[in-house]
Parts: sequence; C-alpha cells; structure tokens
Amino acid sequence: MADTVQFYMEEMIPEMRDLEQKGIFSKKEITSILKKREKFEYALKRRISKKADFLRYIEYETNLEALRKKRRARMVNLTRQSISDYAGPRRISFIYRRCLTKFKGDISIWLQYINYAKKTGASRTLGKIFAQSIQLHPTNEKMWILAAAWEWEENANIVAARILLQRALRLNTTTETLWHEYFRLELVYIAKILARREVLGIDASPEEVEKSLLQDKEVDTDNMIKLPTVTGEEFSKFMKEDEEEEEQDGKSTSNKKKRSKNGKKEKTHTPMTEEKAEVYKTEANPVLRGEVAMVVYKNGIKEIPNSFSFRKGFLDIANSFIKPKPLKGDSIQYIYDSIHQDFKDLPEARALVARRAIDAYKVDEEGYALGVAETVKEFWQSCEEGDAKMWELFVENMEAEYYKTQEENLKLYFSKTVDRIFSTATKKKVHSEGLYLLQINWILSTSKLSVESISKKALAILDKAVVEYPASRALVLQQIRLLRALSRSEQVAKLPVIFAHALKAHPESFEIWREYITYIRTAYREGDMTKGQTEEAFFEAIRTTTTLLPDVTEERAEAGEIKRSVGAWFLHWINEIEGIAGVRRAYQSLMKKSLPDLAFFMACISLEKRNSVDEEDSRKAIATLYDKAIHADEKNEDTYLSCMKYLNETGQIEAANKVMWRAGKVVADKDAFSQRYREMLEGGWVEPSFGITELDLDMDVDMDTQEPEEQALSS
Repeated sequence: MADTVQFYMEEMIPEMRDLEQKGIFSKKEITSILKKREKFEYALKRRISKKADFLRYIEYETNLEALRKKRRARMVNLTRQSISDYAGPRRISFIYRRCLTKFKGDISIWLQYINYAKKTGASRTLGKIFAQSIQLHPTNEKMWILAAAWEWEENANIVAARILLQRALRLNTTTETLWHEYFRLELVYIAKILARREVLGIDASPEEVEKSLLQDKEVDTDNMIKLPTVTGEEFSKFMKEDEEEEEQDGKSTSNKKKRSKNGKKEKTHTPMTEEKAEVYKTEANPVLRGEVAMVVYKNGIKEIPNSFSFRKGFLDIANSFIKPKPLKGDSIQYIYDSIHQDFKDLPEARALVARRAIDAYKVDEEGYALGVAETVKEFWQSCEEGDAKMWELFVENMEAEYYKTQEENLKLYFSKTVDRIFSTATKKKVHSEGLYLLQINWILSTSKLSVESISKKALAILDKAVVEYPASRALVLQQIRLLRALSRSEQVAKLPVIFAHALKAHPESFEIWREYITYIRTAYREGDMTKGQTEEAFFEAIRTTTTLLPDVTEERAEAGEIKRSVGAWFLHWINEIEGIAGVRRAYQSLMKKSLPDLAFFMACISLEKRNSVDEEDSRKAIATLYDKAIHADEKNEDTYLSCMKYLNETGQIEAANKVMWRAGKVVADKDAFSQRYREMLEGGWVEPSFGITELDLDMDVDMDTQEPEEQALSS
C-alpha cells in the first residue's frame, strides 16, 4: 500500500515543480497540497475503500484546479501551456476511473464522470465512458439516451445516435422512455432540416419566396434585384454549351480522363435534371415526410400495446413542435386513430381524441376558435356514450382552456359550456365525487354572487354530495371549510356534529384533524368553549390519535404525522394560555397516562428552550426530556446532535462528551456521524422538525373575513 502511494506522490513532482516555477502556488501551499493528497491516497488504499473518500478527493482536486485556473488567468505573461495545465484534469479523471473500478454498479458516479467530461470538453474520454457504462449497464435507459444525445447534439452524427437507440431498444424492448426519445430524435432531425430548407427557400416556389420577402419589413424591396428563375432543362443546356466551349479551347478532351496537376482524378459534375431535383424535395423524401418516426411509433406500440400513457407520450412530443411541424397531419391523425381504436372504452383516451382539434393550434392562432367548436362537439358526443368520468374530463378540459385564453368572448363561451355541462349532468342524474368537487370549485372561483350567496349555494350542493358519498374525505373537508365562512352561531350549531362524524369516518386524515384543532382553538378564543372544555377536547384528541396503528409503511405516513402533531399542538396552545408552567404540568400529566414518542419530547424541549425563565429548573427539565427522547429512539442521530448542540451552547462540555460517547455505541456509521458533529460545531447543521407539522396560526382568524374560494381552494 505504501509503495503505491509513494509512486503516485512521486508522479506529482514535475507538476508541483512547474506550479512553483510559474508562481501559481507558493512552496508552503505546495507542501500543504502534497500532504492533503497523501492523506487522500492512503484513504483510497485502505482495506475496505469507501465511496465518500473518492468523492471527497475529487471535490478537493476540482476546487484546487479551479483555484489554479483563476491564478493563472491573472498572470498575463503566462501564455505557453505546460504540464501543470493538464495534470489537474488528468488526475481527476484518474480518480474517477479508480472509483468506478471499485463501484462499477453506482450509476450516480458514472453520471458525475460524464458531466465532468462534458464540462472539460474531453470528447475522446467521453466516448470511452459511454462505451464502458453501456457495457456494464445495458438495461439503464439513461445511459443510452445520454450517449445518443451526445452523438447528435455535440457530434452532429445522426447515424450514430440512431444506432445507439436501436441497440438500446433491442435490449430493452419494453422501456417506454427509449421509444419516446428515439421518436423525439427523428422529429428533431426533421425539424432541423425543414428549418434549414425554409431559410434557403429550397421547397418554396418563386411566388412564395417573393411573398415572404415582401412580408418581411426589414427587406428593402426598392434596392433589391430580382433574379430570373432557372429550370432544370435550362441548367442542362447551359452545362452542355459550356463543355463544347471547353472542347474547342483544348481545355478538355472527350477520349482522356480529366486529371489535375497532382495526377488525381478530378470530380465531374453531373447536370441536375428535373427527375433528380424531384427526389430531394420534402414530399418525395421518406425521412423528411416522417416515415422513419412513424415506423418507430408502430414498432413501439407493438411491443407495448396496452399503455395509454405510452401512446399519449408520442402525441405530446409531436405537438411540442411549433414551426416547422416535423410530422404531417396524416401521421398525427394515424396516432389519434390508433388510440381511438385500441382504447375506445377508456375515458382519458376518448378525451384526448376529442381534444385533437384544439391541440392542433395554439391559443392565439387563427384556427383555434374553430378547433374549440369541433372539440366541444366531440366531447358532447363522447359524454352521451360514456360514464361520469367522461363528464369530469369534459369539465377539466373546458376549465383548462378557460384559464388559458385571454380573449373575453372565448372565456364567456367556455364559462357557459361548463355551466351547461353541470346542468345537463344533473338532469341526466350523472353524479360522482369528482364531479361534485369540480362543481364546487367552479362556483367558488368564477361566481359573481355575494360571499354569503356563494357559500350557501356551494353548501347546498355539498350537503347532498356528502350524503351520497359519505366516505369521501375531500367532500367533508370542503364542507368544513365552507361552514367556517359562515357566522359564529351557524358554525357552533353545525360544525361539532360534522367534526364528530368526520373524525369517526376518517380518523387518519391529517387535514381533518388540523381543521378540528383550529376550530377548537378558535372556539376557545371566541368564548364558545371554556378552558376546561377545550383542554378536555385536546386530551380526547390525543387519546384517539394514540390508538392509531404505527406508521410502519409509506401508506400509513399520514397516521404517524397526526400522532406526532396533535400533542405538539396541544402543548403550544397551553403555552399561549398558561406559559411554561402550564406546559410542564401538561406534559408531565401526559407522560403518566401514555407513552409519548420522540416528536412529543422534542416539542417539549423546544418550548422549554423558548419560554424558560428559571435557568436551573429549565436545565434539569431539558436534560430529563433529552434523556427520554434518546430512549424513545436510540438510533436517531439528530436527537444526539440536538442534545450536544444545546449542551455546548450552555457550556456543559463534559455532558456533551458523555452524549457523544453514548451515541458512538449505537449509530450505524461512526465516521459519518463524526462528520455531522463537526458540521454542527461549525454551524453547518440545521435542526430538523422531527416530523412535527407547525399549525398555521393564521387559520385561527375569524373565517368571516376571508373569501370562501380562498378557504375551499387552499388545499
């Protein structure tokens, strides 16, 4: 190990000597650099090398190289390149290669190496990196796409880009991203060629060219000379006459091959005939007509026949091009027809097909209004044959266009259409949870009635909706938020019953619990509940949430957030009412009745730190709470760091060292924890929230002062 490190260090001598001679680094700085590099080299040669050591070494060398470049740029007299100018990038690449030898399967390091090679312009190195990474990770679509993008964007090699994506698809036939990117590549290529042809006027007739020039205000037509047009026959005749003249002058012979001074055969130019010129036109070129792209689409849907999102992805790519359009209308229509044929029973597919007239135009284009009329007609026809989901999609699409357009007549048309959809659905008794929610949001966001009238109109619909869909969490939340916009007397009369039903039906809804806690806080402030009633309501809430099952899976994360937050909200309320003495009484009482978790103890510690008056009592209470918090979750590193930060800030160094020793016995990675501890001492560590969601105190204000749409749409 030492021999290898010594070898690497000796290789640095010419570079260091050059840096010293140029005056970029002083002798003291070079000594420091060498010591640092030696330390890194020994870390890389340990028995079990760590990825973090390689990354730290790369970061150090990258920063050192940036410093060297800045200092060299200030030295105007240094113009000649020397060993120190390329030794830095070469060393960084060498460290990357050594790292990838150890960690071949780590995609993130490959991507870092690729980005570094791109930044430094190392094209040859980049080609080798892509070859190695693809060989080791043939099923990783990102590597194939990056390689193809590099070939096309940097090397302008469309053939190599195609070959790469074709090979990728042979190995990964069901990877949707690869099919989409190959399709996009073909369309980008076509768009680039068409844009170039448009600039050169290749496909345009003389009349179209003249018309486009006259439309351009920057062209001075008075001083412009109009050139005559030349046909293929005239060009051939001209070339024939030119050859006859050359024969007469002895410049060319009919029996000998024409050769240049160096003896090489010169190229002869074949006259451009009408038939040859026709081949190069866009309409006659299968690539420029988009046939290759359509072959990609057809093969893609053969491999992945049952994915609607896959088909939609092709359309999104095709419609993302504005001008020139690489795909012709018949090709796009073929995609729509295939979606309609294969997904005729899927509402989302029928909605997409109905939108084709709108998607063909931008909002400010001339044919948009006609497209809107055709789309609305298609949607009405689909709704007659579809279910409630189709009606929801109709509303969503019309709302989206309503907010997108700025033209008043169109906005009025979309508004009337949405109102007509809701009224027709009601007459036909088409109902769904989603349709009710869309109707409520539409009323709240667009109605011109008074605040009270809007609230009562929306609540009338919601009362019916909640009865029809009692398991709907979203409808209950809307109902609660709208009720809070009414007078205090109406709230007190209706909200307790609704909350009792909602919390029983949806005990694991974080939003409903937050609304409930906000309501009881407001009720206490307004005098609708006494302090004892409010405290009892909080205790009951804590008892209920404590019985919720633990959040051991991601699906149950909301239940864990409720359990962590309700107790903390109670402590914050007690703190506002009674101060720190009330907080201590409350959390001591709760610790006797239940088994609080880490978040509860950290909330108590936060309040102790914020509100403490008695220094000695505060220190004892905080020490006890930290001890209980560590017992609650011994492997949580943030608890130890929070405790040590507090002890260091209050001068309890010996106690902090004991906590550090205690943490060292249980943490998974001692080195990483020590690094975090150093960051904490330097002020770089930010204490987390420990899973507690702060209650927005702005929600406590009287809801009569807010617009109903602000409350209902806040979620």
